[in-house]
Amino acid sequence: MGIEITGEAVELLKRSLQLGGVDLGSGGARLRAARGLGGGLDVQVELASGPGEGEETIETGGVKIFVDPEVTTAYPDAVVTVEPQHDQIVLRPLQA
Repeated sequence: MGIEITGEAVELLKRSLQLGGVDLGSGGARLRAARGLGGGLDVQVELASGPGEGEETIETGGVKIFVDPEVTTAYPDAVVTVEPQHDQIVLRPLQA
């Protein structure tokens, strides 16, 4: 299945990329793995001018998302969506 992106997330990312001055032709958003204070894996979303080495590119609705290989390994089946209470992008693992 892989990582999917909801329509709401695409629209929020488009607005964020445009406000951040990112060229939608080559740039996008990056899902980057980071170690949390408790040692767990956190996923951070950041603007990016292009893909990094080894990153998978997912393109949908005119938006590119560059996915860190560590994120793909930790969350092979997940959805990028909008958390409505705070209007922010989140990655949610899909339950088997």
